[in-house]
Formats: sequence, C-alpha cells, structure tokens
Amino acid sequence: FKEAMDSYETFFDQYVAFMQKYQAAPGNLSLLGDYAKFLAQYSDMMSKMDEWDDGTLSNTELSYYIEVTSRISQKLLTVAQ
Repeated sequence: FKEAMDSYETFFDQYVAFMQKYQAAPGNLSLLGDYAKFLAQYSDMMSKMDEWDDGTLSNTELSYYIEVTSRISQKLLTVAQ
C-alpha cells in the first residue's frame, strides 16, 4: 500500500512540475505531447488507486492515505489557476 501511495504522490509531483513549465510558457507546443502522456498516466494511476478503495484499509494505511492526499492537494494548489 505504501509503495502505491508513494507512486501516486510521485506522479502528482511530476504533474505539478509539468504544469509549472506550462504556466511559464503556455504557447510551447512541445508540451502538448507531454500533456497527452500525463492524461494516459493519470488514467492508469487512478485505475490502480481504485483497487485500494475497498474499505479494508487499516488505521495506519488510512492515516498515510490522508497524509499523502493532503500533500498532493497542497501541491496542486500551487498550480491552480
């Protein structure tokens, strides 16, 4: 579970870095290919995360889930427009 959550957070770290590049140069057409890759990765990542949504998380896992998703939310706020 921890490995899956760490992978989830790493994906969003990469996404935030991409969005920062995009915001710095919104007319850069080379970023469109990168964006398409992120969409595919996002779909895959969400499918994997759905596997954990079965209500069987331990208290420790639930605590880590909340910790990771909170950090991700904070990171996403930095690139929200």
